[in-house]
This record gives sequence, structure tokens and C-alpha cells, in this order.
Amino acid sequence: MAWFGLRAHRTLGPSETAQRREQAVALLLVVPLFGPPAAGKTTLTMVLGRHDGRRVFRLREHVPHEVLSATAGSSEQLGWIDDHIVEAALRDYFRGVADDPEAHTVLMDNFPGSSNQVGQLLSVLEEFDPPSRVEAVEVHTDSRTLKQRAQNRKVCHRCERDPISDPRLPAIPKPDDIWACSRCDGVLHPRRGDSPRLLRARSQRYQNAAIGIRTAFADWRIEITDLDTTTTIDGATNLLSPLLISRSPVQ
Repeated sequence: MAWFGLRAHRTLGPSETAQRREQAVALLLVVPLFGPPAAGKTTLTMVLGRHDGRRVFRLREHVPHEVLSATAGSSEQLGWIDDHIVEAALRDYFRGVADDPEAHTVLMDNFPGSSNQVGQLLSVLEEFDPPSRVEAVEVHTDSRTLKQRAQNRKVCHRCERDPISDPRLPAIPKPDDIWACSRCDGVLHPRRGDSPRLLRARSQRYQNAAIGIRTAFADWRIEITDLDTTTTIDGATNLLSPLLISRSPVQ
């Protein structure tokens, strides 16, 4: 665990400053979640992010559409985004969170994806004040479960308006029809990134980056919590919830 600062990016007038002191939370908890594809990171952030005061960061939602398009179709460039774009996305996002008086926790879905991104995240957080806490979580499960989840999960193009029409959020099927969305009754589709070719590329990318990510957090003296989602993701959510509550700046 480490402490970092977070402050608003603009100067406030006296009355607004007083109002912020009454409204704003004292600290911000930042929870980076990383792990192999299909380990349950997005489902975890979807469930945990529903609570008041929690926000979810997904990098693809904060970068230009043309960047996503360039990285979507090639297994060699899968997930690659220029460091300058990543840093700008992080800085703009946390400036926005600093202006949100109700936000106290940020869950980072599938971030960081590399050792460089660890440094970028923590360097950006250092620019702000008052201090925030960083709790890194590595999500993992066995290879058989990963494969089964990747084969079974589906997405809804109607419910999720993805910037490049490549939905990522797991959809919940109807009890009596696994190909129908329980939310909108639309047709569900396999997630494009779960095709055998892209899944292998994504898994290999994570394996190549994992040691560097762990080392980078250690260099910043941040311990990593291991979260096993093999049994059920709901069970893992229940395990992670107390950590968020106990480490949250809001008591």
C-alpha cells in the first residue's frame, strides 16, 4: 500500500473552496486490477463499481477512436497504446475525478497492462493532493477456467455502445435463452477478443508483462493482493469488498 496525492486542476474561489471542504472526501482509494484475459476483472469492476462514490476507469473509453481501431485487428498490436496517449488519458481522468465531490474510490479495469503504465499511473497520482491510497489487485484463476469463461461469455451490441463496435462488457443472458440479452432481449454475440487467435495473443501479452508489472509495483513499495476467481467471480467479489471498505477513506 502506498499514499499518493490528488488535487483539483483549477483554482477555486473562497466560497467554492469552503463548499468543497464540506463536500469532498478526504482521501481517494485507487485500485488497479490486472490479470489474464477472462479472469473476471471487468465483472468485478462492474459489480463493485455500482456502489456510491466508486468510479471505474477503462482505458479504451478515454483514448481516440482511431487508436482503438488501429490496435483492434492485429494480434501483434493488440492492446498497444502509445505511452503519451496513456499518460494524457490518466491525467485527464483523475482531474475529472478530483472535481467530483462524491467520488472516493477508483477501480481500474485491466490496468495497468505494462510496467510502464504502473509508473505512469503512480507518477500522475503524485501530482495531486491530498494523498490517496493505492491497492493493487492481481486477479487469477486456473487455465481451464479461463478457457471455459472465454468460450462462454457473450456481449450485447445493443446495450454497449462501444466506440469501434467491439463490445467488451460481459452480458447476462436470459435464463431460458443463452443467446438473448436479459436486459434488452437483443441477440448476444461472442466477444471478438475471445476468438482462439486473439485470446492466445492476449494471454501471451499478459504473461510477458506480468513480471514487469509486479516488479514495478514493488519498486514503488506497493504490495499486490492476489485474488483467486476460480470458484466463482461472485465469491471473489465478496472477498474483495471488505478490502475496499476497510481501506476506503470514507468510513
